[in-house]
Amino acid sequence: MLRIIAFEFRKLFEQPMIYLFFIASLLLNTIYIATAGLDHSYLNYIQETEVKTGTFVTSEFREKLSNQSASKKQQRLLTETAELENVFQHYSTEALGQEMIDFFQIQGSVAEKMKRKYEKLTSVVSELAEEQAALEVGAAGETMSVFNFIRNRLFHVILGESLIFALLLGLYGSTSERLTKTDVLVMTSKTGRKTQVSKYVASFILTILFYATMLMLTFGIFNYMNPIGTLWQTSMSTQFHVNVYFPQLLEIPFIPWQPMTLLNYTILSIVLGGLLITLCHGFNFLVGLWTDQLFRGFIVFVVIYVVLLGLEQIINQMGWWNMHSLLMWHPISLWKVQGYWFTEMGPYATIPWQESIAVVVNLFLLGVGGVLTSKFYATKEVK
Repeated sequence: MLRIIAFEFRKLFEQPMIYLFFIASLLLNTIYIATAGLDHSYLNYIQETEVKTGTFVTSEFREKLSNQSASKKQQRLLTETAELENVFQHYSTEALGQEMIDFFQIQGSVAEKMKRKYEKLTSVVSELAEEQAALEVGAAGETMSVFNFIRNRLFHVILGESLIFALLLGLYGSTSERLTKTDVLVMTSKTGRKTQVSKYVASFILTILFYATMLMLTFGIFNYMNPIGTLWQTSMSTQFHVNVYFPQLLEIPFIPWQPMTLLNYTILSIVLGGLLITLCHGFNFLVGLWTDQLFRGFIVFVVIYVVLLGLEQIINQMGWWNMHSLLMWHPISLWKVQGYWFTEMGPYATIPWQESIAVVVNLFLLGVGGVLTSKFYATKEVK
């Protein structure tokens, strides 16, 4: 079996479209990074200043900063840190929950679940208050720009590219014999049909390899063009970084279900993103087996995606919160709210760590789907 996997992997790796897609994605990411518009001089100034003042905004910090050489950057940093306080010290998560319910007009049993969710957030806020996370300087006024670019834009693009790659490779892996018109020769025997397992493994390995390589190269380019140094160790809950909910603008403190630095948050996002890619690849591999054709399988995926988007719009317009809550467990919805992962997630979750639990549940369902498909495929007639 290992020999067949290696053979199938080589067949996939020799496809020119894989290289073209990879190069196009990396080029797009590089342009995206080059046009990020981050204030490098101010970021460098803050990192140099923190060595002398410390990383927490205290009276001692302000005193040491005031004694630094006068400049526009110093005045800007003094202004941005002038009224900073430990907002988590007396923060009410119950009040936050009620604000979220009122803002989005959440009703029924979902509202009750939301209240219980925010009650469970109290212990996290207490821990953040004890650590004085809100008082971390980070990159001061540039913190929001840097954090948002990394977690909401750059990683979102990488994940999107990898999901598209997983979709196409999953479909191609299970329909490649039909494309080359060798399916009648290979798939008419029991042994021949077992090669689909090798095709799945080979295409999955290549999918994860694409994701890992794209991550390393893209973040490598980002670090080279925008070295942020110690900012990776800044708490995600610094007062300079907030969670913003749309379409109306609602800004609240960034509260994950456990205290995290930018580095911790990025690593966790990468891991969860990898599981989401596994779901996308596996689901579309199964779709390819059922439809027996790449284009037909792609149409099925597009129809499902469009139907879910339309259903989401209808549910939001009608205010059907029970259905909205259920829809948030779907992998497509999980990708759309990627920027809120590991936080209280506002109206997009009713329990702690919902995005992580949802991925595990979907992986289990994928396994069930795989077992059912194998039984179907074992007796499927090859036309």
